[in-house]
Amino acid sequence: MLDFLRRRWFLVCITIVIAIGVYAGQTGSQDTLAQVKLFIRPSWLTAIVLFLMSLSLNSEHLLTSIKKPGPLILSLATNVVLLPLIAWALLPLQLTADFGIGLIIMACVPCTLCGASVWPRRGGGNDGISLMVTMITNGACFITVPFWILLITSREVEFDRVAMITKLFYAAMLPVVFGQILRMNSQIKAFADRITSRLGTVALVFVLFMVLLAAVQTGYGIQTSEVGISLAAVAVVWISCIVVHVSGFAANLLLGKTFRFAPRDRIASAIAGSQKTLPIAVFVATDASMLGNAGIPSAVFPLLMFHTSQFFIDTILADRHREKYFEAELEQAAAETEPSLTACEQ
Repeated sequence: MLDFLRRRWFLVCITIVIAIGVYAGQTGSQDTLAQVKLFIRPSWLTAIVLFLMSLSLNSEHLLTSIKKPGPLILSLATNVVLLPLIAWALLPLQLTADFGIGLIIMACVPCTLCGASVWPRRGGGNDGISLMVTMITNGACFITVPFWILLITSREVEFDRVAMITKLFYAAMLPVVFGQILRMNSQIKAFADRITSRLGTVALVFVLFMVLLAAVQTGYGIQTSEVGISLAAVAVVWISCIVVHVSGFAANLLLGKTFRFAPRDRIASAIAGSQKTLPIAVFVATDASMLGNAGIPSAVFPLLMFHTSQFFIDTILADRHREKYFEAELEQAAAETEPSLTACEQ
């Protein structure tokens, strides 16, 4: 049990935080939500999380993905283009407008800085690819995210284009760039490499605060919703989140096999291409200045569904790939060793 909690503490905490936050928002008042917003500022937390994760990214590994750019290009195409298109196709199926907007926001945000490094390594993948996808998608999100959201939801929601681009630039791109600039100092780089796991832990704690805000806002949205939120609507959007993630993963993996990428490159490309980051998604969904007077109180619920589901799913997929990858290595090693043993016997 202790070993499970040590390895899965974030998933356990995020489940508890979601339950507490939704309950507090559903039973509380507008003052409750206002107080939470007073202490939890998504823009600042997003910048801090992205800075900490960028500071821990070893850019030296990026060269391995540039030498053979095929898996990198495929992963970028999956993350930036394919997933938004899949979510767009599933949009008419949503039974609640807020859930549909939340699904689109989650599909349009960049690759997660934490998961895209942890899970490829867990699956025996090439983390140089995942790191490069992380850097590019987060650095360009102030352009790609507004583009897709405005293209898909322009008829349903009126977003403030200038505010969205400006805030994403300051809260998402600059922290990533600043973190990498600091790593150019050898002492800072060595220190960051020594405490990489601690930086990741601190970043995840800040993410939990953002999840709490999102959960409280979701609960309050459920309480004040005029149309109500049915279990059917929750089930449809949750299944849609899983479909978007798994479809992106499967399409990327199949294309990787078709193009004959190495197994390490395939799993890294598939995971980085199909994962999405929570901080930027919550930032976009909860910042009123970007949403104008649209008001999408329950849009954060699909963000939590997608983020939690992708980690559970990718844990299984990464472990299976690692087993298959190492089994193939062992079989190859045994095949190479057998002729030598036969020759020695003769």
